[in-house]
Amino acid sequence: MRETTQTEFEMLAHRAEAFALAHPRRYKLRILLYALLGYLFIVFMLFLLLGLAGGIIGSAFISTALFIILLKTKLIFVILPLAWVLIKALWVRVEPPRGYKLDIKNFPGLNREIETLRDQLKAVKVHQVLLTPEFNAAVVQTPRLGIFGWHKNTLILGLELLLSLSPEQARAVLAHEFGHLSGNHSRFNGWVYRVRATWEHILHAYQGSNSFGGRLMQRFFNWYSPRFSAYSFALARANEYQADAIAAALTSPQTVAEALVNTHVTSSYAEQDYWAQYFKKADDLPEPDLPPWAGLSRFINQSRISQEQYATRLNRVMQQETAYHDTHPALKDRIAALKVEPAPPDAVQETAAEQWLDDQLSRVLDDFDREWLQHNRETWRSRYEYVRDARKTLADLAGKQPADLTDDDLWLKATLTEEFADENEALALYRLMQTRHPEHPKVAFAVGRLLYNHQNEACLEQLKTALNDPQLALDACRYAYAFLENRDRPEEARWWENTFNEQNRILEESEQERNRLQPGDPLEKADIPAELLQHIVTTLKAHPKVKRAWLAGKRLKHFPEYPALAFVIQLKGFVTNEQKIIEQVIAALNLDCTHYAIPNNGDFKKLAKQIIKAGDRIV
Repeated sequence: MRETTQTEFEMLAHRAEAFALAHPRRYKLRILLYALLGYLFIVFMLFLLLGLAGGIIGSAFISTALFIILLKTKLIFVILPLAWVLIKALWVRVEPPRGYKLDIKNFPGLNREIETLRDQLKAVKVHQVLLTPEFNAAVVQTPRLGIFGWHKNTLILGLELLLSLSPEQARAVLAHEFGHLSGNHSRFNGWVYRVRATWEHILHAYQGSNSFGGRLMQRFFNWYSPRFSAYSFALARANEYQADAIAAALTSPQTVAEALVNTHVTSSYAEQDYWAQYFKKADDLPEPDLPPWAGLSRFINQSRISQEQYATRLNRVMQQETAYHDTHPALKDRIAALKVEPAPPDAVQETAAEQWLDDQLSRVLDDFDREWLQHNRETWRSRYEYVRDARKTLADLAGKQPADLTDDDLWLKATLTEEFADENEALALYRLMQTRHPEHPKVAFAVGRLLYNHQNEACLEQLKTALNDPQLALDACRYAYAFLENRDRPEEARWWENTFNEQNRILEESEQERNRLQPGDPLEKADIPAELLQHIVTTLKAHPKVKRAWLAGKRLKHFPEYPALAFVIQLKGFVTNEQKIIEQVIAALNLDCTHYAIPNNGDFKKLAKQIIKAGDRIV
């Protein structure tokens, strides 16, 4: 079964919305039947498993002759492994959310807030509370028994959100999240909300499975989950409005509106005016000069966004339209549903973090800072060294005439000049490069992008040339569409929009065919440069655990010039975690292309045989 593309998802969701408006009762009945289809498939798998196991056991007791026949014909050795792979497939593990775990007993203010909301909304019990860096909040239900449910409920709170909102605004956000899973929500709507989340969890859990049972389940959920999500999209979007209404009843419509406005505006303000500037320091400092999260807390308290900036950012957000990439409606539609005017809220005097985390806030910030520095120190240092070396290279190239530079040096000088010096000078260097390579898409895109910044009509012709590179096509369309929209030229803009949609469809299909390798996929000998093949062979031979290796290529419909390599690796000696070692071996190759690597046994045996037959032994 082929996966559903984003374009197909949007078409399904659009048709479902139209049907829901025209026939609301029939729409709900269809959703109910669609939801039950997933459970029926699981019940079928369970009965198949029980039938296989029961048949074997029954044959031993009912008919010794039948049992002997099963043994002699070796059918029992087919049935038992099949039963085992089905058990493994049904016992799928859904990864729980991760974050900074709070012992809620040590945060009485937050605990009181959660329990009060739960009582008021008759909401689900919260089993754990996690803090994450994001400007977000959510209640996530993780099935402990995979397909069979028994959910663990996790409240996820974004620390940046708590540092930015007042307690009243944060309470409205929590009320919205609890509202999805509360007794105050329509029982049917709440059930569909949970089923949507469950099928998405299950689909992700099966991604990349190579066992027979896992592939069977994956194929079904690849087909089923996106279609159920698309068909139930209209109801899911209505759930968002209903959760807003629940939050408004618990706080006030104005408070919910303030929370929404503050969330949309402050998150971009913190991203652009704090985090972007914080990371920019890596250009000049080998180490951060202040802890990031403690710095963010001070920034939000001391560097309040001006009313003028707030109004400008709010106006920009209010221009956005509701779309299909998210069940959440656009801000302007949510504000309109609350029947209040969108306005910048008053300055926050005390944040939710200060009130709910109380005297533990400084410890939490210290822990976040320590973890951030641990995970980002190397990236910071790499950026510092890159900028230092780039500036030195640019200084060395400055002493040479551009016309005398090689193509590589000219391109390097142009890109470094754009990044660290003058954009107009960079444009002149790109144009010189274009005199040497008039039809090169990458050069045309660089020229077109800078001409767009100058709002020069000539950018359109350059961006059209850039369409010849699939990796640049979408961005080229975005620039051209924005240029024409700003000039109120809708017919020309529509051509670029259609081109974008077509390119996006092709890229989605390409991503799907490259996403995984499965038995039955078309394979052939790998067509790669001799230098790359030599690098692969040398690296594999040098690894102490590699005994044999085979290489094939996956035959691709889209962009075959970018290869997809399939490896089978046979290891030597005693190995406890075969897949982990193979991943380490392939990581050592440092391949800049799509690749897959599997052992030649276990669940991968059938696929390994196909790769070996189609490809070549290289070690």
